[in-house]
Amino acid sequence: MKDMFRNRYLVALLWSLPAIIAAQEMVPDKIGIQAGILIYGTPSTGPESYVEFPFVVNRNQLLFLPEDSSGQGLRAAVFAEIVISDTLGQHMDSANTYFYSRAADSSAARSNKIRLFNKLFLLLPPGVYKGRLDVIDVSSKKEGSFVYDRIEVLPVPTKLALSNLELAYDIKVLEEGQQPSNPRMVKNQREIIPSPMGIFSRDDTVIYVYAELYNIPYDSAVKDDFQINYRVYRSDGSLHFDFGDIIDEKPGFSAVITNILNISGWQSGKYDIELTATDLKSGTSAAVSRGFIIFPRAGTVPEVAGVAGKNPLDTVSATTISNVLRFLLLPQEAAVFNSLNDTGKERFAIQFFKDKDPSPGTPTNEYLESAFRRYVYANEYFSSLPGMNDGWRSDRGRVLMQYGQWDDRDEITAPSYGRPWERWYYRAIQGGVLFIFVDINGYGEYRLVHSTAKGEIFDSNWDSRVKEENLEIY
Repeated sequence: MKDMFRNRYLVALLWSLPAIIAAQEMVPDKIGIQAGILIYGTPSTGPESYVEFPFVVNRNQLLFLPEDSSGQGLRAAVFAEIVISDTLGQHMDSANTYFYSRAADSSAARSNKIRLFNKLFLLLPPGVYKGRLDVIDVSSKKEGSFVYDRIEVLPVPTKLALSNLELAYDIKVLEEGQQPSNPRMVKNQREIIPSPMGIFSRDDTVIYVYAELYNIPYDSAVKDDFQINYRVYRSDGSLHFDFGDIIDEKPGFSAVITNILNISGWQSGKYDIELTATDLKSGTSAAVSRGFIIFPRAGTVPEVAGVAGKNPLDTVSATTISNVLRFLLLPQEAAVFNSLNDTGKERFAIQFFKDKDPSPGTPTNEYLESAFRRYVYANEYFSSLPGMNDGWRSDRGRVLMQYGQWDDRDEITAPSYGRPWERWYYRAIQGGVLFIFVDINGYGEYRLVHSTAKGEIFDSNWDSRVKEENLEIY
């Protein structure tokens, strides 16, 4: 796909070399993107659900080239593609788009205030999938990727239900005949400028929300109402704000819900927003929630407290901090962390581990020490070669970092199935879960092939083998 764009702008390169060089200086090695996923199990689509993949790219990451021989105006071209596979990696479906952005000159192209919003969408039947979104700058060939480790599409609901909750920077209701500024971002006569990962700044005074309500008990001959409520919770689970009840008349068997929530003056941090919809006649309810982050104003980092005494964070590099945190952070947290410089990352890490300290009144942070012990262990025992220190990247390293120390670990060195494999078992997680790793090539490269943990790869064949050999939870 990349090769088809290779020669398109060859002649343009000769037209205005200074403008090209000026734009080229702003192009990073990789394109940073924010992406999300929204699933709409609307009964009108039949057994399949409408799945959206919204994404946003900062425009100054792109290479702008002269648009025509006059040298007036610059243009960047972007190709984006989502590829969906099953949990075993078999291709299922894909969608792509190709779009442009124009700038008056190189100064406008370098502006960091312009973001490009777009989305891809597919109809997917119920199932569990993986996905990869690739965004390519056609001119520079630079790429950015966003991986969806688990996409769970549930059967289309048959009772009162809500879609995923979409958070946005702006939602405009389009009047009849009104043309949107970006037609691809229109849904149900509303132009939505999304925040794909739910990341907002303290400069944002409001959050726009969008959701769809399905299977409403409705009788056109009877005037009837439904009720919605928004509650926001802090990261510790305590209630931060209740926006109160909103009563609205039922429009039919389904409804579009859009509201503007005032967050002016809210402190930086992590929050969860919960939307509840209730049919007032029957008393039945449906609820949906999602997290979001309010980030400090541009140019600042969150305030953190110093750590007294010896601490791993006092001596390790920013790279090591990034490695340790990679499998501990939520996607929204990772997006914030990756946007910081080294000093900001160190401060972020200090605050992150401080928030996770199970005994804040003591000089020892057990969570911090456990995370670094697991990181060292993974590099020592799971690395590809001695001294490579890449064990934390391996499947076993990732599971160790993410879930902690196993309760039981079986190493099968004389396997019944032709290759060495391991079983890890955790009793306290989700009522008990296991992980199966197989030495794929016989050289110690163990790959995760099956797990009973929610969100992890599941292989029914291995599930049967585990049960047959009595290696289930015990």
